[in-house]
Amino acid sequence: MQEKKTTKQDESSSASKKLPVVADRDEAVARLRDENAQLRAELSQLRACQKATSSADTWQTGMDRGIVYADGHSPTSSRSAMRMLTQLSGLSKERMKAGKIRDSSGIDYLPKPSSDEAQLEADYVRWGYCLVKDAMSSDQVKAQVDRLVDQAAAERQLNVSIMTSSNDRGQLVNNLVLKGALFRDAVEFKESAAQKGPLVDRLLTKVMGEGFGLGCAHGSIVHEGGGLQELHIDQVAMPMPYPPYPFGSLIIWCYTDFSLANGGTYIVPGSHRTASGATSYHEGADLLQLVDAEPGMVAICSPPGTCILTDTRVLHCGGRRIAPGTRYAMRFHYNRKFMRPLHEQSTANLHVPNDVYELLSPRLMQMMGITENDPEPVGELSAKTMSDAKE
Repeated sequence: MQEKKTTKQDESSSASKKLPVVADRDEAVARLRDENAQLRAELSQLRACQKATSSADTWQTGMDRGIVYADGHSPTSSRSAMRMLTQLSGLSKERMKAGKIRDSSGIDYLPKPSSDEAQLEADYVRWGYCLVKDAMSSDQVKAQVDRLVDQAAAERQLNVSIMTSSNDRGQLVNNLVLKGALFRDAVEFKESAAQKGPLVDRLLTKVMGEGFGLGCAHGSIVHEGGGLQELHIDQVAMPMPYPPYPFGSLIIWCYTDFSLANGGTYIVPGSHRTASGATSYHEGADLLQLVDAEPGMVAICSPPGTCILTDTRVLHCGGRRIAPGTRYAMRFHYNRKFMRPLHEQSTANLHVPNDVYELLSPRLMQMMGITENDPEPVGELSAKTMSDAKE
């Protein structure tokens, strides 16, 4: 009987204490290739930086080029990251069909659900995501699923639903802030909606600082055959090169089991940064080598009640559900306070019904960019007209 190989931690690694020990020659060769590819990418990035700051680039050179920060072609354009991501077009579907996506639970060094705050921070830094264990109780999950299902059915009946997959295999319920106190309480991490909401709040504050805002809040319903997305990052509209920190964090409240079969989120652990903290995204970056490096693309595994926190720089996408039944989740995107919400949330913020507005807490107003009791703004004035009126 062939002996089963096991993966152990490589505690001697200078890059990380959470890389696996290779078990045979083939694995050793593959790992060396991966490390070589990563070193080449980092060297390419350093050379690009050196070129940008070389003596050849004088003030006159820059002035002759003019303003090109956002011309659509410059590496600093907001379109630069989107152009770079085209390397990965169709890859999630290709790898899924080829059976090359693994369950994260089978890889011992990847994040597991935890309540240990230090472990959660370490997972977030090393892998670009962490899993908060039992963030919601079973009763809290049931109450929110019931509300989500009822809201989704009503939107379908009124023909205002947002279907996300062909043949009605997925539905998005946008702007949850307007659709029930349970959701509003979850957005601001109240223990009445999420028993470990304060822990999630503390972690996000460490990521984005005090006063972070709400980018969007929606419910996700995925039936068998639905859910698959293209690999992407959640700060793709921000110009590169990225600073050594994320602009926000996407969190996913798991209402049902997440796994490969159930349509758990696909993610490329560690794709958000290098060990030195440098960005993985820059002009000329080879994103395929990020996906091909160990551990590759995996499906996050977590039980109901888990809260997944992700770095907005980590490669990820919705996974296809191949099992019968339905996967329910709630997704909130938070961002640094200087950033505006996504379009859908901006629209909701401008059209909060009076009965809902009266229920918003000061913190939720701050998250939504609404200032309580704003004085009436000063409009167009003319000192001459005012003087003439006095005479």
